[in-house]
Amino acid sequence: SSVLGKKNSIARFINNFNKLPDYLKKIIVIENDDKVFNIEDCLDINKKTNIPIVLDYHHYICNPSNLNFEDIFSTWKITPKVHFSSPKSKIKKEFRSHNDYINSDDFITFLDKIKNLNYDIDIMIEAKKKDEALFKLVRELKYKTNYKFIDETTFEI
Repeated sequence: SSVLGKKNSIARFINNFNKLPDYLKKIIVIENDDKVFNIEDCLDINKKTNIPIVLDYHHYICNPSNLNFEDIFSTWKITPKVHFSSPKSKIKKEFRSHNDYINSDDFITFLDKIKNLNYDIDIMIEAKKKDEALFKLVRELKYKTNYKFIDETTFEI
């Protein structure tokens, strides 16, 4: 069964991770994916390995599970990392693909969910238009919110 296959994959990953030298263990992170390994799987791996979890929010939307942001962010000894992208379209076939840009309303909704946790986080946007997408998002955030911008792409909420 696929559940058994997933459990075996996780066990193999942990076994192989534990064989690595410390200098490699220190630079490995794990991320939830859009089809198989969800946030709960990542948290199970973290409990056994202390590997920090990169939350991929788009993957979470595609492959949902119980999501406790505090549990994920607390896996980091440094600033937690988040990946954020918007779906190419709402059509199921294209939903997993990345859009050229970031949907600023979805981004603001995500920030509203985490703002009371009092974490500094690094959000890496994944968009086909790269810098152009970033600066478009920043323009929209400045227009739609009262976030306090510290520099061109850093802000407080």
